[in-house]
Amino acid sequence: MAPKTVPWDAEPHTKMKHELYERYLHRWMPIMSQGWGGDVTYAEGFAGPGIYTDGSPGSPVIALRAILDDPKLRTTSRKMRLLFVDHEPKCTALLNERLAVAAAPVALHDLPKYGITVDIKTGECVPTLEQLLAAHSAWGRPMLVVLDTWGGAVPLDLVRRVADNGNSEVIITMLPQYFSRFADVSDLTQGDEVFGGTGWRKVAEQPSEMKARWLLQHYRETIRAAGFNFILDFELIDLRGKSLYLVFGTTHVRGLEKMKEAMWDVDSVSGVGYRDPRDPDQQTLEIEFEPNTEPLKRLIMARLRALGVQWATVRSLRDFALYRTVFKASQVRPLLETMAANGELKSDRADGTVGYQSSVRLP
Repeated sequence: MAPKTVPWDAEPHTKMKHELYERYLHRWMPIMSQGWGGDVTYAEGFAGPGIYTDGSPGSPVIALRAILDDPKLRTTSRKMRLLFVDHEPKCTALLNERLAVAAAPVALHDLPKYGITVDIKTGECVPTLEQLLAAHSAWGRPMLVVLDTWGGAVPLDLVRRVADNGNSEVIITMLPQYFSRFADVSDLTQGDEVFGGTGWRKVAEQPSEMKARWLLQHYRETIRAAGFNFILDFELIDLRGKSLYLVFGTTHVRGLEKMKEAMWDVDSVSGVGYRDPRDPDQQTLEIEFEPNTEPLKRLIMARLRALGVQWATVRSLRDFALYRTVFKASQVRPLLETMAANGELKSDRADGTVGYQSSVRLP
C-alpha cells in the first residue's frame, strides 16, 4: 500500500521509473498524435498526489508537461485526455493543485479549448477508472494506462479490456514482494483475479527459493495471454536491494522498440540499475553509455545450447533480444562479433565475422 503521509518520499527506483516514463512519453505522444489526430488517452489508476516531499513531480505532472513542453503537441492537440484516479482524497486534492501549477498560465478547466482534457476522480481503481474512461468516450481509441499499484491488486479483467481496446498499452508496477502473498497459495480469490485463473496455484509445486521468480515469470505470461503481444518486464533495483517490478504491455512492436529506447536512454540515477528476471545470475545492470551485455550473452548462450548443432540466424537472435529480454535488438550483433572473435561461437561466414545476414552456433 502507498505511504500514509501525503506527499511521501520518492525512492531512488521511483525517480528512475519517472525518468523512464518521461523519456517514453516524449516518444509515445507524438506518434499517437500523428496517427490518431491526438484522439488518445493517458490514464492512471493509482495516480498519487503529483509531488514528492523533495518537490520532484509525480507521473501525472510529468505526463501533462510532456504535452505542454512540446510546441507541436501543444499547438496541434485536438482531443488528448489525461485521466487520473486515486482512492485517497488527500492525493486527488493535492494532485489537482499540482496539475494546475503545471498548466499555468492556462487554468485546468480551460485546457479543453486547446484540445487537452484533464479529469481527476477519487475512488478505487476498479471500477472508477473504467467508468472515467467511459465518461470521456476513451474506449475505442488508443490509450496508455499506468497502474502504479504499490502492491494493490490489479484484476486481470481490467488489463484484458485495455488489451482488447486496440492500439493500447499498459504499464504495471509493483513491489516484487507483492507476489509473496501468493507463494503459500492461501489467498486464492485475489490470486485468481490477478492471474486470471488458477494456473498460478502451481507455485505450490516450486522449490521455496524459486517461488517468487516463478510467479514473476508466470505474471509476465499472464499479461501476454491477456492480449498484449509484446511484453517488456524488469526490476529497478537500488544499492539497498530495494526493487520495483515493472511490466509494459503493448499490442504493437513499435511501442516495444520505443520503450526500450527510453529504457536505455534514461539519465543514471545514482545506485539504481535494471535486472532482467530471466537472467540466471540476476545481475544488476548500471545505466551506462555502453551497457554491460553479460546477461544478454548468458541468455543467448542458453538459447544456442538449446539448439545444439543447429544454426541460429542473427535476425532470430535480434528478435529474441527484443521480444524476450530487457536488451535492444541493436545490442546483439556487436556482442555476437565479440563472441565469435573470442571463439565462443562459430559464424557461417568463411572469415568468421558476423553480419546481419549471418547465422551462428556453438563451436
